[in-house]
Amino acid sequence: MGDKITKKDKEVWLQIQNAYETLSDATKRKKYDSSLPFDDKTPEESDVTDANFYEVFAKCFLNNARFSIVKPVPNIGDEKDDIVEVRKFYKFWDNFKTWREFSQYDEYDTEEAQDRYEKRWMEKQNRNERRKHEKEERKRLIDFTDLAYKLDPRIRAELAKEAAAKEAAKKAKKEAKVNYYREIEEKK
Repeated sequence: MGDKITKKDKEVWLQIQNAYETLSDATKRKKYDSSLPFDDKTPEESDVTDANFYEVFAKCFLNNARFSIVKPVPNIGDEKDDIVEVRKFYKFWDNFKTWREFSQYDEYDTEEAQDRYEKRWMEKQNRNERRKHEKEERKRLIDFTDLAYKLDPRIRAELAKEAAAKEAAKKAKKEAKVNYYREIEEKK
């Protein structure tokens, strides 16, 4: 009781108040969460083998899943998963919708605008800069998902199985055609 409030106490209180306002406002929180350091590094093809595929990619997919609008985010699974589930997983990531925004790269603070025309111009410049970062992010996710699809042992096995079935059907068709012409020759 009767303790004097120091200048440092006031600064701490203002920081707590600012943090509370940021966390309680959905827009400010999204902006804050998007600006946090994020390891957006993706695996290189040379780093991945059939033995470590699931470990390497599961970590990276999980890391990126935190920005997903659609929940729950499917996991990569393992070699025992049905190919239908595997294809659903890749379809989810091909259509990935993110809530991540890039306002931390805004060049202009619209609060400093002198009039509404300048404010609109600043907003347009900021929007263009965000779009550039959104495109880069989308490209990074597409490239990452494509690499995972290409290296996924389940997908490769399924593609090999489909290619073998296609080749067998082609061979059977060719044999049927040969037999057909042989029968015609024999009837003559």
